[in-house]
Amino acid sequence: MKAALVTSVLAIAKSANAADDDLTRGGVPLTPFNGLAFQYRGGNGIGLDASTLNEPSIPYAEFLDRIDKGEVAFVEFMAPSGDAAYATFKTKEGETKEKPIRIGEGYPLEDPEGWSSPAFVIKIVKKKDVPYKFTVPGLARYSN
Repeated sequence: MKAALVTSVLAIAKSANAADDDLTRGGVPLTPFNGLAFQYRGGNGIGLDASTLNEPSIPYAEFLDRIDKGEVAFVEFMAPSGDAAYATFKTKEGETKEKPIRIGEGYPLEDPEGWSSPAFVIKIVKKKDVPYKFTVPGLARYSN
């Protein structure tokens, strides 16, 4: 009986020490330090559905690819939580910038009962040293 118990415990311990399979959540690689946070209840959030937008957008996966390539010049997050974000990309010459476009399909939305949050996008943008700002919609008309 004791041998079976020890064998079971060793099998569980061995599977717990499995090699990192490079999974990510919201573009953030899972590590031993943040892995448990992603087990937070919920997790149904699959991100923004671009079919609900009435403006041009790019998929979140494309945004992540382009930020990795150094093609993102600026990101503007809409306050208060950053659930809407607009990326400005560098042109081929790298000097001028294109018109901002909404980050759409798959963009993580704030979910207080799950792991989905624009905070992951902000973290990625900061890590890549891309300038960004938060804008309060409607406040610009009072800045003059």
